Amino acid sequence: MRKYSFLWMLLPAFILYSLFIAYPFFSSLGLSFYEWPGIGPKKFIGLANYKNILTGFMSSEFYNALWHNVVFFIWSLILSVVPGLFFAFLLSANIKGTGWLKVVFFFPNTLAIVVVGFLWGLLLNPQWGLINQLFRLVGLDFLAKPWLGDTKTALPTIIFVTAWRGLGFYILIYLAAILGVDREMIEAARIDGASELQIAGRIILPHLYPIIATTSMLKFIWTFNIFDIVYAMEGTQGGPAGSTDVLGTLFYRIAFGGLGASQVGMGLGATVVTLIFLIVLPVSIFYVFIVEKRVEKGQ
Repeated sequence: MRKYSFLWMLLPAFILYSLFIAYPFFSSLGLSFYEWPGIGPKKFIGLANYKNILTGFMSSEFYNALWHNVVFFIWSLILSVVPGLFFAFLLSANIKGTGWLKVVFFFPNTLAIVVVGFLWGLLLNPQWGLINQLFRLVGLDFLAKPWLGDTKTALPTIIFVTAWRGLGFYILIYLAAILGVDREMIEAARIDGASELQIAGRIILPHLYPIIATTSMLKFIWTFNIFDIVYAMEGTQGGPAGSTDVLGTLFYRIAFGGLGASQVGMGLGATVVTLIFLIVLPVSIFYVFIVEKRVEKGQ
């Protein structure tokens, strides 16, 4: 009996996981097969919700939001990984004056995402926002735009703000990985005449590939669950004209209604959530499979 006593230590975590992760997920999955406005009896309709979302009257809104999630992922990944690697290499060089940069870069990551969205909403105000005022002050009036009110600039602006807020996290992760590379290997390369650029590209960077893959997967998961920053900067309508609508805001409008909701239903909303899960799951499984292969090969 004592041999299985460790199960008692696992019990609190199992209960919490079941109550707050497993039960809501399976409840949402089951709800996707029903028509239910949120109150009253549920009506079983099978796969009708999936048909309405994927090929029916909700398909245009769904694929529009899905495309925005894809664009969001691609550009936010580029704006996070490339500058993150650059500044991580810069900070690892211990150049005089870079110490304060660590605080500057990571500080935005300590702010709540809603606070970030609210502050940038003020800065980007087309009439009195600081961004447009600075452009006018230096004679670049043509750059003063309604950044969040133009269908061409609204989504790129939110992507930029998201990347700005999360850049410190990527710098921190990459910097830790760079500092973890064997110093003796680097010193040996210097003795052999390798330049700093060659050391960075041929020794340090290959050691960072698993870390880059991990952060890319996390970025993919976070991007397809994004809601708060779009909500803070554009509301649940994903305006202007649906140009910033993502799967998270689409789910919110469908499940809870409100201005801009073309259809309301908890079952339909649960279907959107289930489809998000089905998009994220294969990527997560593929990543775990790749990691397992690398471990087996000792890489």
